[in-house]
Amino acid sequence: MDERRVALLVDGENISVDHAGFLIITAAKSGVLCVKRVFGAVSRLGGWSTAPGFRVVHVPPAKNSGDIALSLDALELALTGQVDEIVLATSDRDMILVALRLAELGVPVTGIGEEKCSVDFRKACRKFVQVPDKPEVSAQQKLPAPAEQTAGAFEGRMRKFVASEADNFGWVTFSALGQQRAKEAGISKAQAGIGKSASWTDWFKKRSEVYEIEERGTQSRARLKSGKRA
Repeated sequence: MDERRVALLVDGENISVDHAGFLIITAAKSGVLCVKRVFGAVSRLGGWSTAPGFRVVHVPPAKNSGDIALSLDALELALTGQVDEIVLATSDRDMILVALRLAELGVPVTGIGEEKCSVDFRKACRKFVQVPDKPEVSAQQKLPAPAEQTAGAFEGRMRKFVASEADNFGWVTFSALGQQRAKEAGISKAQAGIGKSASWTDWFKKRSEVYEIEERGTQSRARLKSGKRA
């Protein structure tokens, strides 16, 4: 069974960056974190602007701008089928209707917020998790590096892709890893943690216990070793 795709959307004006690590660890329990975004005006985001692993969505410093941007992104992710679950990190009661609408669309919502979070928002979520009063450690210590968060999940996706796209002899060319089918399967150099101009050769060589490699210029290819095939 494929792993669930999860989006973590954070109200950066309402939730402290000190809880960044707690948010990621909590959200990752639901599946693979493929989206991590923080919303808010620059002047109100505090340390979120430099929190590793998050994409910051800047909004004008007008009332409810962050809430509106977060709501639109949540609904877009749900309607386009990009994720299977959405985690809303906020203590703002304005998110009640968003959580209810997402549930109607068949996308379960986990809420994360402070003790002051309204009862109605808690009820609108499939599950609600309260952030600790004081973070156990600093955000920088608690926050896993992006590569650590996704490495294991990516390894699994790559194995599945190689197995499903292989020819009769088990081979998949590196050029296939840049095609649309690969992108849809979550395969990309960015996900693998290598640069766009880098070759897949080194990535596979570092996993020689799992893959066989044939270097043939533009037709270089790899396959799972016999003992690793499904």
